[in-house]
Amino acid sequence: MKQPPLGKKYIDDNRSNKLYYTFFYFILSTSLFTCFLPAFDGEFIYSLYSKYITISQKGSIPVYEISDEKTHAEIRRQRSLCLIYLTAVQAAPVWAAPVQTAAVSQGAAQQHVQSANWEPSVKASLNQFMDMYGSRSASYDAANRPYAVFDFDNTTSILDVEEQLMVWQLDRLAFAIEPDQMEDVLRTGIPTDKLTLTYGADDGDGRPVSIEAAIKDAAAAYKQLYAKGLITKTGKEQPAEVRVSPEYKEFTAKMRWLYDAIGDTMDASVSYPWVTYWYTGMTPDEVYNLAYESHSFYGNPDKGQTWSKGKYASPVDYKSEAGNVSVSYKLGITVSPEMKELYKTLNDNGIDTWVDTASPVDVVRAAVDYFQVPGVDGIVGMTNKKDAQGRYINSYDYDLHAQTQGVGKSLTIDKVIAPKYNGQGPIFAAMDSQGDFNFCTEYKNTKAVLILNRQRSDDAGLCAAVAAWQKKHGVTLAEANKNGDTLFLLQGRNENAGVLWATDQTQLLGKKDNAYLSDKALDVISQLDAGKTVKQALEDNTKLKDYQGYKTR
Repeated sequence: MKQPPLGKKYIDDNRSNKLYYTFFYFILSTSLFTCFLPAFDGEFIYSLYSKYITISQKGSIPVYEISDEKTHAEIRRQRSLCLIYLTAVQAAPVWAAPVQTAAVSQGAAQQHVQSANWEPSVKASLNQFMDMYGSRSASYDAANRPYAVFDFDNTTSILDVEEQLMVWQLDRLAFAIEPDQMEDVLRTGIPTDKLTLTYGADDGDGRPVSIEAAIKDAAAAYKQLYAKGLITKTGKEQPAEVRVSPEYKEFTAKMRWLYDAIGDTMDASVSYPWVTYWYTGMTPDEVYNLAYESHSFYGNPDKGQTWSKGKYASPVDYKSEAGNVSVSYKLGITVSPEMKELYKTLNDNGIDTWVDTASPVDVVRAAVDYFQVPGVDGIVGMTNKKDAQGRYINSYDYDLHAQTQGVGKSLTIDKVIAPKYNGQGPIFAAMDSQGDFNFCTEYKNTKAVLILNRQRSDDAGLCAAVAAWQKKHGVTLAEANKNGDTLFLLQGRNENAGVLWATDQTQLLGKKDNAYLSDKALDVISQLDAGKTVKQALEDNTKLKDYQGYKTR
């Protein structure tokens, strides 16, 4: 398996190991400067490191299932060997001292967020939160640590890692699905009566295209590409003659169009797992590696991180059931320094950090590693069942936990995360969209919620409205919590530059003007001004029929 660069930490929910990891990687990094000494073998260091990583990674798929005592025993044994060996190396050379100084400096505990790119009231409230609920507060209970839960796509990250990986897969034809299976895979989970639904083709006149017809077209083009030997698990950069071929243009356009069509016409319980079935036939390691390659390309400003839009278009004169379609996609992904700072500062204040994501868990593991998001204690995400050979199949693993979107994120917290913390909910949460509304509003323990502003008109817009109203009236964290409310914080960003900035407004990708609040959010502010409580505003305006309620978990 492809290893990330040295210094990147695999996810392990064993919180007692955090200090060990810091010490281990520090010693490892400094020892590499001295492994040429005759008395020490650098290959031995790497073999121990690789073996440890392999063991740790096996236990981290999914990350919270590290429970095998034999596995833990082996990890402890490897740790002991590495520490004995690396400590000896560390004691020999004096010229490693500058590295040690740098490592200590970078790892220094930070009580408050510092970046000037935080919206000023958000920054002040985050730091008040650290003071009130972090390890330096009188109320902090080290025996029952608090924890934070972050959404990943468009919250931790700027733009969507899974959507970006789709582009990588399509461009490079990276699939492991047998040609005769593709149509069945693309139909997975779609109710029969939904296959006839239509969605407007982006051909200038909004011509309706049936989802079933597009599935047949994509599968037929896939067979042609497969027969030419162009489909591989890892994918490859396709030459110009392939990229202009009709079957390539047909396949890429229809597949990406289907993603939008299914997402816009069907419930999230259908659309969210649908894209994960693209990994059918791959192992978790293979998905991780594919994602890591995608992140390292689209996350690199010298490569694919253009903060622009691309377009797929099927051939106009190509014989197909659906006819011509075109669809746009985004190019760029990153995790801002401010979000990394927030993760680190929470951890430095004794607050664990978890990711609860609607993207596949392996894709987000790779993003956490590539972007070096610090201090992540665990990741829960979309996970499919596997066959006897350990390869994903086109079936969601409900035995593991619910789909990690909507109420499923709350259910997964209840099943997987909260039991590790004596049943308590998250003290802090971060969100951007409808799929995060449940877990960011339902828990009694939640004191503050960070919202990345995307001018949403769904229920995320309700949270943005509360944030704007609380800011307008100068409601502090202490005041909100005293009243039994969560303090909602609205943070803006510039998606055309891939950065957070010091305002609660956002410049959406491809737009020149700043966006603030949707009409739905503005209406909720009017309701709050008229006397509604936060609880009433959220519960009266949610689009959800099964909403458990504000502060009910």
